[in-house]
Amino acid sequence: MKYVRIHGRQPVNEALSDGWPIREIVVRQGSRDAFLSEIVSKASALGIKTVQMDSSAFDRTFPRQSQGVVATVREVETRNLDDVLREIPAGQDPLFVALDGIEDPHNLGAITRTCLAMGVHAIVIPKHRTASLGEGAAKSSAGAIFKQPICQVSNIHYFIEWAKRQGMWVYGLDAGATADIWNTDLSGPVALIIGGEDRGLARLTREKCDFLLKIPMAGRIGSLNASVACGIAISECRRQRQQKASKRP
Repeated sequence: MKYVRIHGRQPVNEALSDGWPIREIVVRQGSRDAFLSEIVSKASALGIKTVQMDSSAFDRTFPRQSQGVVATVREVETRNLDDVLREIPAGQDPLFVALDGIEDPHNLGAITRTCLAMGVHAIVIPKHRTASLGEGAAKSSAGAIFKQPICQVSNIHYFIEWAKRQGMWVYGLDAGATADIWNTDLSGPVALIIGGEDRGLARLTREKCDFLLKIPMAGRIGSLNASVACGIAISECRRQRQQKASKRP
């Protein structure tokens, strides 16, 4: 099993409070104050091992921004697409979000947190040209990456073909599209593809999507940050689904 490190007092404290899968916490000797004492007490109450490391060894091993404390956290375990699909409760249409070239871990983390909040069944990422599921994404997601199902595939085109076989409509979010998310039925089985920070959706990805959709904007802005755009789109998916459910007898 692989692990990643979380550095800094506040990130480690939040990881403890949010129930992250922490293996151990290393504390710099001589750095104990009220806040660090609280971290150690929390770890002890949760049965998490705490190690006191000599100050010289700690300073050589960890960066300065560690602030005297480092947590070792289990790396995110990715899921299988078919397993996630089978676990969707009866009566719910699948909602998957695939990331085509998201390379900023902070964007990945923000997207993951939003997807968890909005009830997305899985995030899909490719093996290459994607942000790491490491410390940056973990911190930006505030631990959501340990709760939100994430599937890794060979490439996004494989996922698109898989989604179509499962009866999902594949929508690519593209600023140049003519159709928009407000006037499109997103209440059924949906696979939403989000493009990278700089170039958006790859050409072949756009061609493989069933439809391309844009986000209607009132201001003179050409595009939005990937995590913001994703949040707006899946929020609209959720709104439509709730509206549809409320009309059922």
